[in-house]
Amino acid sequence: MINIREGILRCNLKPRVESDLPGRLRMLFPRCALLPDCARPYLHYAEDVLKLLPGVHAVRVNARIGTVLVLYDPSVCTARQILRWVDIAMDTGIETAHELESAETKSEAEIVSMVRQRLVLRLPQCRESEKAKRRSETC
Repeated sequence: MINIREGILRCNLKPRVESDLPGRLRMLFPRCALLPDCARPYLHYAEDVLKLLPGVHAVRVNARIGTVLVLYDPSVCTARQILRWVDIAMDTGIETAHELESAETKSEAEIVSMVRQRLVLRLPQCRESEKAKRRSETC
């Protein structure tokens, strides 16, 4: 069951595509201004998370107006994959936050490392390479 805080977070961080050209995706987070001020120092992690996706070359976050520009290689990934990756990152962040509420306090560096490891495991290309590896093992 989604609690109220999680629902508000998901609603505030739901992107809307402003511009979608091959290799250039601009997303608008129209409710970004509703995020608490304590969240703003951590927005740079959005760049790091998006750059984990193969094919993404550069990310520019403008928290003041709530936009994210993603420059990517369209032969490697698509705008749809980037938007799906945003959802995956959101889910992973929320799952981790739930776990940390009941666990001992960890440093920011430990939390970043833990989330990064989880996201790497959820990369689409990693899953496909794992499936290919399993297929070759069964043959």
